[in-house]
Amino acid sequence: MRKPTFAVLAPIVAATAISLPYLASPSSAETTTARSAPPIGTQLAEVKAPDSMAFDEFGYSVAVSGTTMVVGAPFHADSAGSAYVFTETKGRWRLVTELQAADTVEGDEFGWSVAISGMTAVIGAPFHAMFAGRAYVFTETAGQWTQVVELKGSDTATYDDFADAVAISAGTAVFGAPYAGGGRAYVFTETAGRWHQAAELKGHDTAAFDEFGSSVAISGTNAVIGAPLHDNSVGGAYIFTEKAGRWEQTAGLKGRDSTARDEFGWSLGISGTTAVIGAPFHDNSVGGIYVFADKSGHWEQTAGLKGSDVATGDEFGHSVAISGGTAVVDAPFQANGSGTYLFGATGGSWKQVTELKDPDTVPNDLFGWSVGVSGSAAVVGAYAEAAYAGRAYVFEA
Repeated sequence: MRKPTFAVLAPIVAATAISLPYLASPSSAETTTARSAPPIGTQLAEVKAPDSMAFDEFGYSVAVSGTTMVVGAPFHADSAGSAYVFTETKGRWRLVTELQAADTVEGDEFGWSVAISGMTAVIGAPFHAMFAGRAYVFTETAGQWTQVVELKGSDTATYDDFADAVAISAGTAVFGAPYAGGGRAYVFTETAGRWHQAAELKGHDTAAFDEFGSSVAISGTNAVIGAPLHDNSVGGAYIFTEKAGRWEQTAGLKGRDSTARDEFGWSLGISGTTAVIGAPFHDNSVGGIYVFADKSGHWEQTAGLKGSDVATGDEFGHSVAISGGTAVVDAPFQANGSGTYLFGATGGSWKQVTELKDPDTVPNDLFGWSVGVSGSAAVVGAYAEAAYAGRAYVFEA
């Protein structure tokens, strides 16, 4: 199943890294005048990899935290894959590093999934080691990004696709392995610079072929895991909460109007005590988004979202990201080639704020295949643009 996964805001040897300027003006040309925030929905940047080629699929996965974003290109270099780190300074986004794992080989698809929290990024390569999968953790110190650890689940086996989905919040990361039985998710925590597995998760009622772990997200001590093929592909999402070092399932979620083949849980995100769950095949693939909130320990659906102009086949909810009271949702198969929507919450009530568009996007570019949001920055991937070389776009959120 080809899909991206995103964290809120998406392994010990040194990784290859390069530093190149991109979309940056000379520092001497910059002024210290305070910059007024542009209107919400304004496109701030279009980025690409300087070494990208057709079919690299840059933008297949994206993630952003503050002023740093990571973009995956899993089919770069004969599908060995790469991930690219960009930072924003004085309103301009520039490429600072290309990340590659120390032991990546052709076919690993490093960059299939990406996530970032602060100055720590996790990159998934689910096809490494005969599809057993690996995840790689990189950190930035004094402007240099370095691979600090390579991770796998304690019982990861061939064809499990560990790190098909990745997420990180502070020093805790979650990795999905959707083909390990009915699916698994693994929680790793960092203590004094060392990463260790803290838990192996599965849903209370998940079964073979549910693909539990094909989407994951984490915020603080709450993680949400998707199982889109659960119950005849109605789908499900599961909330796990950490208490005194132990991770326990605290809720099983399903949309109020979920039906067979909706694949609820295909995409998801969480910020604090609010979770957003995508069901892109709901209502003849019009798609839908479901918002849940923790009400004194009980998770309740509080809203259902749909883009203002989505139609049959658009797959609204194919990817989703949330940061505070802002959510970004895509519909990558919309006929006009745009189909990415920004929603905002005020007083618990959600409404569409704007539709994000790129002027050079055309149908089949898959604009919105991947999305990320952090603060006032929304990132949208379009991996099929420019003969599948791919692009990513930053918008004011």
